[in-house]
Amino acid sequence: MLEDASAIPDAPFLLYTSIALPYTPRDSNRKVLISDKLDVTAANDMAKKRKSRKLDARSVEKVDQVINEIETAQSENAPNQELLQNIFSRLEKEPSLTIPLIEALARIPRPSTAQLLTQMISVVEDKAVAKSIKRALYKLRQRGVTWEDKPSRDKPILRPPKHAEAQGYLGAIDSMGSRIVLAAKPQPLRGFLTVFSIVNDLEGIQEFSVREFSKKGLAEFAESSLSSEDFPVVSAPGAYCMQLLKEASSVTSEASKPLPAGYHDAVDEFRNIPWEGPYPIIYQFINEEEAKDQVYLLKESVKLHEIMPFSTWFITKTEVQEYATSIKNAEDSRIVLTADQKDVRINEIYMKALHDIFPEHKRLVWKKRLEEMAYILLQTGKDKEARLALCAALDLQKPFSSIEPNPFIWNLLLKSIYVLIGGEQEETEEKEKSSLIITP
Repeated sequence: MLEDASAIPDAPFLLYTSIALPYTPRDSNRKVLISDKLDVTAANDMAKKRKSRKLDARSVEKVDQVINEIETAQSENAPNQELLQNIFSRLEKEPSLTIPLIEALARIPRPSTAQLLTQMISVVEDKAVAKSIKRALYKLRQRGVTWEDKPSRDKPILRPPKHAEAQGYLGAIDSMGSRIVLAAKPQPLRGFLTVFSIVNDLEGIQEFSVREFSKKGLAEFAESSLSSEDFPVVSAPGAYCMQLLKEASSVTSEASKPLPAGYHDAVDEFRNIPWEGPYPIIYQFINEEEAKDQVYLLKESVKLHEIMPFSTWFITKTEVQEYATSIKNAEDSRIVLTADQKDVRINEIYMKALHDIFPEHKRLVWKKRLEEMAYILLQTGKDKEARLALCAALDLQKPFSSIEPNPFIWNLLLKSIYVLIGGEQEETEEKEKSSLIITP
């Protein structure tokens, strides 16, 4: 019998926290959120005008340096195409300087500066950048700068940096079915517009925010701030991550709960980036036929409970309480039964619990969890474990066998009930000990 009685909670072990906080009877109302670990900003309303952030001293110094270089180059009659190429090259590395640099260009009241900005606006696509350029041109006009405003018929030599594909990251699933989902859309000269969320397959969207990252900052945030050895966060196509977020939003709506502020604007940003691959994504890497009905793999799937995060997966106390009580009563019954008769009675209780707790729609929920975890395992180099998870998932498409039910789910049920019985027994023993204490 398992001994860790605290591992079967009403709100089991949400593991995206800096300190794992399992359920204890005295702390049953505590809600553990990812915000306990991460400094997650409040959801941004993307429909509102974005305010430009105040630059730190180092960034101001960089902008001034570029402005000085541009002034020097202009005094030497350097061609604008050369200047633009240098500007785009710098901004691709530090997209956060884009708008501050454009605003600073208005400090150089020369026709060549206006022409530089005019050429820049002809190749950028980002609305905020284009708006900033227009403001800078307006300021130059106010300062008396005039320039030829005719658009060039020549095909521009300069092109802005090519659009990178949307990126994404997926986290391992915890005991309650929650996980991190992150989708990032590249913005020319401005890094990545990043949608961060925690989604749950039964509750929908639990956390949501939108922020901007440079390419390097995005990778550091996902791989260092979010990921851990026990609960890894792995890369995935951004389009697939958005598909999972939309799926979670449907669950939220079905529960008659409001969607987070900024959700619709965020989805609109990704409207031209649909997921067209296999669903779930694991089938892009492992063919269904390779894992389906593989008896050896199915039996071995029980070993998944020995590794993270499966070792922390339990059925909730609310779901198993009735059956744990029945089993305890059967074990303690004063009715004289042979060992075989008692085993038959207890096994009947387990089978009833299996079918009651896992009707078809719940089997499919656990099937999806295992499929998603198969991808996480595969991406972290655990190829065999990924196939075990996938085989167990595919077996959940059909009703449980009365002789050999799905080994992964069967052991999930057993350990959940064992831990609950063990916990209640420990509580009873503690109360009995305390009642024997004689105070003077």
